[in-house]
Amino acid sequence: MSLIGEMRRRHVFRAAVAYTVVWWLLVQVAGLLLEAFEAPPWIFQALIILLATGFPVAMILAWFFELTPAGLVRNEDMPEQADSVSGIRGYLNPIVISMLSAAVILFALDKFVWTENPLIDSPGPVAGTAARPNSLAVLPFSNRSSVAEDAYFVDGIHDDVLTLLAKIESLKVVSRTSVMRFRDTQKSIPEISKELKVSYILEGGVQRAGNQVRINAQLIDTATDEHLWAETFDREMSIENLFAIQSEIARAIASALDAELSAVDEQRLDNVPTDSLDAYDAYLLGRQSLLSTTAGANEEAIAHFQQAIALDNDFAGAFAGICQAHLNLYVRTGDTEHFDEAETACGRALSIDGDLAEVHVALGALFRNNGEYARAESQLRKALAAQPQYVEALLELGLALSLQGRIREAETVLLEAERLQPDHWPVHDVLFTFYRNFDDSPDRFDRAVQRAMRVVELIPDSSFAWNNLGTAYHSLQQYEAAKNAWDRALELAPTRTGYTNRGLQYYYEGRYADAAEMQQKAIELAPNDHRAWGRLGESYRLMGGKDEEAQAAYANAIRLAEGMLEINDQDWRTSGLLATYYAHGGRPADARARVESALAVSGRDPEVLLYAALVEQELGDDEAALQALEEMVERNEAFRLYIVDDPDLKSLAGNERFDRLITP
Repeated sequence: MSLIGEMRRRHVFRAAVAYTVVWWLLVQVAGLLLEAFEAPPWIFQALIILLATGFPVAMILAWFFELTPAGLVRNEDMPEQADSVSGIRGYLNPIVISMLSAAVILFALDKFVWTENPLIDSPGPVAGTAARPNSLAVLPFSNRSSVAEDAYFVDGIHDDVLTLLAKIESLKVVSRTSVMRFRDTQKSIPEISKELKVSYILEGGVQRAGNQVRINAQLIDTATDEHLWAETFDREMSIENLFAIQSEIARAIASALDAELSAVDEQRLDNVPTDSLDAYDAYLLGRQSLLSTTAGANEEAIAHFQQAIALDNDFAGAFAGICQAHLNLYVRTGDTEHFDEAETACGRALSIDGDLAEVHVALGALFRNNGEYARAESQLRKALAAQPQYVEALLELGLALSLQGRIREAETVLLEAERLQPDHWPVHDVLFTFYRNFDDSPDRFDRAVQRAMRVVELIPDSSFAWNNLGTAYHSLQQYEAAKNAWDRALELAPTRTGYTNRGLQYYYEGRYADAAEMQQKAIELAPNDHRAWGRLGESYRLMGGKDEEAQAAYANAIRLAEGMLEINDQDWRTSGLLATYYAHGGRPADARARVESALAVSGRDPEVLLYAALVEQELGDDEAALQALEEMVERNEAFRLYIVDDPDLKSLAGNERFDRLITP
């Protein structure tokens, strides 16, 4: 008999197949378990060596022994024509088939179920997960100048290097927000890399002295804590040299990590946004101000950007910065002049550089705020085509999709932004807005609280973060928690939002004089915000004896809300509120027409149905009010909370249908 025939008779080939399958299964399971317990790499390597060493041993055993119902029997002791069922075939066949089935199942799970899908998986990093290939964190650069005020310049260089690297599609770069907490840290490189889940870290420092600048940088492999690349650049201070150094650093990092640079990447690295060093300096100051959450940050940013433009009137990035700052002020104050300024600045930025992603994001925000949601989406997709990992573009796109009623698409986009930058507070702030204002899931308010809490964790000294947390708690009728959060917000900074929210709390508690006082303080800070005037009107109305003051407040609210709707006639939230102002301002026909328009534009959103109920109740049609409330609850059970709170709806108490809505 030939050797092959003898090996077949002794079932060596079957044993080899079984061993290989078992080997593969053990490797897969061990990989998952060792990763979960963060075991050192040598354990996995030792397992591979052990299994490889065992293979020839297993084949030798298969040659000499046969598995039978009585146990292992030497092949020489087996009859040559022994019944195969009583030998290894009867036992090994089921074993091999079972192992192969298990292998197929494990492969399918790993390929189609366990594979990370950042668009639908739970948000946030998972403790113990390995760093992704070519993942990089650029730690804050140290200021090695003798002048402490140069910190903004150092941060600007750091931000530009980070941004350049993030534009390289084959790299995954952690956001600026995520790395800033490691400024002046005492943590080691391995500790930082473990927290950020990155394979590489870039450190650097900047020294500016007279007309000279020195920038040093070093790339560290976090697995070995060894330098892959390091360089010091000593150059004369000029705009050409600054951008050349930044491009050289980015190219060196890409080369060290074997990251392929596309033609588009090369073009981005060669781009010089301004020829003026002083304009660039002012631009860096403006960007630094935009990153702040203080009350006067946007005004400061505008002043710096305007200075940059005075020095270089073709600085597209500075015009885009002005656009964004004015839009921020428009959203916060309701002053339509800010929108006009933003529109002018965005138009100028586009005329200078129609390919700059920063400009497309600013235009996307502009179109979103004036109700041109499809145009906003188009601009944002252009930005993402140029920079697929542009988180700010993803956030704006998520809001634009939400406003078009494409809720699940919006959530997918926003969770993708979170996957890219899990510690970037604006990501969680937009998700708070999404879950509170747009989502249609029953637990939307719980999710809003979670997101607001995350923003507070990331920027605990921000007044607006605490304001949003209070609003989220209030939506769940957790009034004490809301009060504490709003108290903290006002401790940090007196803002329109803080006073308005505190006034809202007093209003629902029946403390209408205190509510009016808070709204007056809000109006002092934001005299063009219709929401503060509308809430002042409702507080005066329920105080008693303040009818004249209430009507004056409603008149101002109507004028300001109408002005906002001239900019964005798709703003159904403002439209619904305006309907309530009309109802209390003695304009019933306008109130009903406006609420019907808001219902049509919003697709009968539950929030607008609440406004419809308030309008109909004020106009004396309890039946229409009840129908609106019933539809509201049918569409989203979470809105049942608002029925209990609103003092204007208490007149419906005792009605059987109303009582069922309160206590289902």
